[in-house]
Amino acid sequence: MDERFLYHIWDAGHLLTPLKTVSGQDLHVSYQGQFNTDRGPDFHNAIITLNGEIQQGDVEIHINGYDWIAHEHHDDPHYNKVILHVVMNAGNQIRTIKENGETVEILELKDQLSDEIRKLLKEATFTPDANPADYCDLLSAIDNDTLVSTLTAWGLRRFRNKVRRFNAALLMSGFDQVLYEGIMEALGYEKNKQNMLSLAQALPLQQIRDWQSDGLTALQLVAILTCASGLLDKCPRQLDGAVYHLIHSNYEEQIFYAQKLPIEWRLFRIRPGSHPLFRLFALAGLLHRTRHQGLLQLLLNETTFNDTDSQAAFRSFMQAFRGSPLPGAEKLPKPGRSLIATIYINIFLPISYMYYDKHADSEAQKRILQYYAEFPALQENHITRYMSRYLSASHNQMVNRRSVLQQGLIELFHRYCHYHLCTECAAARV
Repeated sequence: MDERFLYHIWDAGHLLTPLKTVSGQDLHVSYQGQFNTDRGPDFHNAIITLNGEIQQGDVEIHINGYDWIAHEHHDDPHYNKVILHVVMNAGNQIRTIKENGETVEILELKDQLSDEIRKLLKEATFTPDANPADYCDLLSAIDNDTLVSTLTAWGLRRFRNKVRRFNAALLMSGFDQVLYEGIMEALGYEKNKQNMLSLAQALPLQQIRDWQSDGLTALQLVAILTCASGLLDKCPRQLDGAVYHLIHSNYEEQIFYAQKLPIEWRLFRIRPGSHPLFRLFALAGLLHRTRHQGLLQLLLNETTFNDTDSQAAFRSFMQAFRGSPLPGAEKLPKPGRSLIATIYINIFLPISYMYYDKHADSEAQKRILQYYAEFPALQENHITRYMSRYLSASHNQMVNRRSVLQQGLIELFHRYCHYHLCTECAAARV
């Protein structure tokens, strides 16, 4: 069996409940985490409950329990945030030991798989093809109406999965922190998503609010975010000398935070517009403006979900990211429309939907789904380009007009195509 198939089992939740760890602890999975395409554990920011205790952290997945040591994770501090080791066969292992000496529970899958996965394992042999065919039983050679209907359904499923993810995150914090972490993660682009998220978790929004109540200025907030993270010292040439020294002096003079965070920034060949330094400048301005009203509430008010014009709502949302407390900020790179649209579709709308669900405002929820369904296509990425091989030229043109259709392709990729599970995909037609 290929380990990637276990990723699919975990990601899609093909497990029997209630779950038990090898040591006998009760386990409930609120959120399976985000699949990691970079170095480190397989899933980040999972939320689980072990014997009644809620935990958030990483999940590592292997075929066998001994693979943890075989892959030398026991000597790697990047795996010290793992809260659950998921394996098909645990062998004689009861718990896994991390580099810092802490133990972590093991979830053995072989006797806790859903019935459909058990059946699939009996009937199929999984040998992922490195060069998959260009024909897809689900997407190729279908008419326009069927394609739109299929991808819209999968796009809406992706939206609801995001709502589920953020709803699970509420177990650990409030709406503003969940939104703050989501925005920070998106601002990190591909190379620094986890770094930006780690920064948001190390400097939680409530802590920033407490500092603001004690007199923290917007410029000092910029200084803490960029200096405590080590980012400013790594890229002094990105700024005018006077601006660099202004930020540095504000950090030295502020009394709120002095800890240096162990963040390994990946800055090689990053374009100025994608540089995390400039993105933190824009975010600091937004955070400072929301100190009285709250982050989510200000964005909800400015986006005006009672407006029938979905593009007008997005333009209002985009303006929230334009301010910066730095002198000469108008000359610095700012988050572009493509990035803000990604935050809007993938972070803000799902969290807003969840917020209105908690407040029993079904009309606002309908309007959010309307905005989501009508929104123009986002910038193409490696997944949508990969999936385009299964579509005709005219179908690709159609998909690249609406974001919900792109989101449907992305959901199919993560659920099935990434693991080459064509048979299971065909059985799950929506």
